Amino acid sequence: MRAIARFSAVLASAALVSAVPALAKPSHPNHPAHPSGSHKCAVRKVAYIATGTLVSWSATQNSDGTYSGMVTVAVTRTNHHAKSDKGNDVTYTLSNSRVRFGNGANPPAAGDHVKVIGKVTAVSKKCANQSAAGTVTVRQLVLTAPQTSTSSGS
Repeated sequence: MRAIARFSAVLASAALVSAVPALAKPSHPNHPAHPSGSHKCAVRKVAYIATGTLVSWSATQNSDGTYSGMVTVAVTRTNHHAKSDKGNDVTYTLSNSRVRFGNGANPPAAGDHVKVIGKVTAVSKKCANQSAAGTVTVRQLVLTAPQTSTSSGS
């Protein structure tokens, strides 16, 4: 009788031990759904840097110190994203853009050295809809007066 009681106690404890891990194991979490479309054709903003000489200036200073208006630059050097503007006169629209004047460039005059820093919208070349590409947003303009060569004659 004692053997049966001991056997039933062992059997009951084994049943509890095997049932506990089944209760403690959590279910698998829900994974997020995959996006329906490709990210490849999404519009993104990339760096735009162009330098050249000032052709015309018609920007005015805002109350917060930024400038708004139109600036035309004869572009001579660019980064990769602005390469289509190299060698052309490009008119930039300033909208609350920072302008830094250096080396006597205030007020700006034609012939001053200009560096345009901003963002341009880009879409992958393989995408069919290219209409959103090429919009330039100017963040900063850096103007410096051209260096005058001082030659000393003997």
